Amino acid sequence: MAKIYLTGTREIKNLLIRALEKTELKGKRVLDFPAGSGFSANYLLEQGAQVTAWDAFPEFFKSEKLSCSYADLAKEFPSGVEQFDICLFQEGIEHLSDQLLALKEFNRVLKNDGTLFVTTPNYSNIRSRLAYLFFESETPKIMPPNELDSLWYGADDKVYYGHIFSIGIMKLRMLASLAGFEVAKVHPSRVNNSSVIWGLFAFPFILLKSFTNYLKNSQKRKENKELYWKLFCLNMNPTVLFGGHLIVELKKKSTDVKFRESKIEAT
Repeated sequence: MAKIYLTGTREIKNLLIRALEKTELKGKRVLDFPAGSGFSANYLLEQGAQVTAWDAFPEFFKSEKLSCSYADLAKEFPSGVEQFDICLFQEGIEHLSDQLLALKEFNRVLKNDGTLFVTTPNYSNIRSRLAYLFFESETPKIMPPNELDSLWYGADDKVYYGHIFSIGIMKLRMLASLAGFEVAKVHPSRVNNSSVIWGLFAFPFILLKSFTNYLKNSQKRKENKELYWKLFCLNMNPTVLFGGHLIVELKKKSTDVKFRESKIEAT
């Protein structure tokens, strides 16, 4: 059953820790990329994991027991194939122009049946859907992508893209499938209050349109009815519609299976 947190932290690093609590970490080889300040990497170490930390700005990483190496999400990862049991991909995909490449690289370095946790601002909640309708922006409070706000500059004038490539659950699911993953869980996040308020008016229309669209397409292509139903359920998932963040757990598909239908379990 879908869940959402009505109170508590909005910090994605803490919400991810909640998602990881039921995952066996002791002795597992885990990649944290991008590693950021090191909060998650330090937690993984405390749980007995063997941690590798990479980031485009390793100078911001803080840990007394672990170092962070430079790596670029937009390029081939500095690792051989099937090296890790678990990978964390936090707050990075919305900055990448080639999101499929990054997902394929995570798939390459993961062992068979390995797990990838992806977190990103929820571009699929009702607030973001309406913000895009009105102004093509991520939220109603900010301008749409532009040269002033969406380009960040690091050392040596290196350009780092802001949220130019924000991604919703449907596109993420599709790109993950192309990269060799299937959705295992959509973990709960803190409720977005604006989505709840707007949802009082918009939810009935979203439900009606989504269901009629499902019926129309499933009648046209009856062989895809099961997949279309899963897409409808994912689109109407309360965690997706009302959550502030997407925290998606992906499982690497077996190497002998391609484009197997995803098993979606929202918790």
